[in-house]
Amino acid sequence: MDTFGIAGWLYHQPILHQKTMTQLELPAATKALGLGVVELCSAFFPSQSASYLNELRQAIKAAGVSVRNIAVDMGDISAADPDRRRTDLEALKQWFHVARAVGSEAIRINSGGSEPTTAEELGRIVESYQELAAEAEHTGVHLLIENHGGASFDPGHVQGLLKTVGSSWFRTCPDTGNFVGGTWRDGIRVMAPTAFTCHVKVTAYDGAGQQPRIGHDGRDRGADLKEILRTLKAADYRGPLCIEAGIGTDEADSARGAIRYVRELLEAI
Repeated sequence: MDTFGIAGWLYHQPILHQKTMTQLELPAATKALGLGVVELCSAFFPSQSASYLNELRQAIKAAGVSVRNIAVDMGDISAADPDRRRTDLEALKQWFHVARAVGSEAIRINSGGSEPTTAEELGRIVESYQELAAEAEHTGVHLLIENHGGASFDPGHVQGLLKTVGSSWFRTCPDTGNFVGGTWRDGIRVMAPTAFTCHVKVTAYDGAGQQPRIGHDGRDRGADLKEILRTLKAADYRGPLCIEAGIGTDEADSARGAIRYVRELLEAI
């Protein structure tokens, strides 16, 4: 658990808003930090055309980095409308093939926009992930669930989904700064055993590992990063720790600071 990488969302401001950078430059930016692992984001893709994917693959190869995951932020696999859900599922399946084209080992697909309150709602999510897990096995690209909204905010739901889908191709992507309402301890306990990659958010250089954070929805997402890392270590997690947020406005500097801090925490556990 000593491999670090960059989660592409760290660069969402220059890529999506400031327009001073493109995803094609992300592999080289990762390498410039002395890192060899990068995660891409669906929102950063201007196209799924063969010409763009070939260009992106060449940029990845030129930088000498590997792609651990593509964070896919589209579709709603929990949608009540079966036609809409079918359209979204078919569109989501295309990302497995995009991943193969650029050499990504996995894609992360969200559990849906709303938190389920009935067995019927949860059942739709289970069926969707089962279908997507079959596509994962077919393509050889892992399917990941992240604590990123909807059902995935509830550790109990995540545990149930992992058990019910029951596929070795269905793994987790814990995000250290996304556990809501004090659920981080249960959440990481559930996700660590099958974690394939991990997003790390650093909001304070606290020696005890405390990371205060309030999400855009106003909910508390604070967590004990030191304890989360300890749980990952106990679960024999061997994937990368991908920095998704750090302190400061310069992305490279914030990543460097976050990596130094996380290394200090790892040395203390």
